[in-house]
Amino acid sequence: MDKNQVGKYKFICFTKGGRELMLRLAEALSGGEAMESEKADSLSDWTRENFLQGNMLVFIGATGIAVRAIAPFCKDKTTDPGVLAIDEKGSFVIPLLSGHIGGAVEAAKELSQIIGATPVITTATDVNGEFAVDVFATKNNLGINDMKRAKEFSARILAGEEAEFVVSPRNKQIDGFSLIPKCTVIGMGCRRGKSFDELYGFLTEKLSEEGIDIRSLKALVSIDKKKDEEGLIRLSEQLKIPFITYSPEVLMEQEGDFEHSDRVLEATGADNVCERAVAAYGCKKIVLKKTAKDGMTLAIGMTDVIINN
Repeated sequence: MDKNQVGKYKFICFTKGGRELMLRLAEALSGGEAMESEKADSLSDWTRENFLQGNMLVFIGATGIAVRAIAPFCKDKTTDPGVLAIDEKGSFVIPLLSGHIGGAVEAAKELSQIIGATPVITTATDVNGEFAVDVFATKNNLGINDMKRAKEFSARILAGEEAEFVVSPRNKQIDGFSLIPKCTVIGMGCRRGKSFDELYGFLTEKLSEEGIDIRSLKALVSIDKKKDEEGLIRLSEQLKIPFITYSPEVLMEQEGDFEHSDRVLEATGADNVCERAVAAYGCKKIVLKKTAKDGMTLAIGMTDVIINN
């Protein structure tokens, strides 16, 4: 049993023929660089490690081996990684899991083109040449508010009926199917030592009040003085968004109608951290001006949403 990896692709194979095909694919994907394989001691360990990392798992061998290997780890089509199986002769490439959201269908087409194989696509929208909303969402980095409604949307498309969705970061006053863009930027400041629990509670409280879906969060921003603030660092990690800080000089260069505080200016070099940090990120619209609670401040901005067909 051998393994290899190139970028997002994590390969495993079980025969000599499978190894030759794996190295052929790896060489092509790496731009012609000669590749060597590594021994894999445990199929279960390899599958677990790569499944949790969200990689594109490629089993070169019988589909039954792949199905049994991934079965203990499958949870949700919105989070499971793409999984493919390729026969050792390189005749067929089969997306087994997360064809749309995980990108397995597109990956199957890419790998098939490299080795001259036939991609075995079974998803209904692809087979019928119809619009696939989950592919559209993935390509545009959009979340899906309700997978049940997404299925109903696809069913209407396949039945030749009218179907529609809304693209919005807000989860209130939307009665139906919506896609959630990553466009919400959170500006935060806090007293030294504020805990993750306090910061997270404050953030979710304000998001709820504003009707903003937490899945729309794009970045957490603040002042350089807070770049080592443990609570803010953990908050960004928990939310899986970048934590970006700016110097007082950059913050004060921002133009806009910001709340002024002499006390904050004296302490940090900028008269307002949360609003100015949101502006520094590039938000032209601040949907929630500076609000404070128990030594924490927060502002919410929105970036433009660009949709590609």
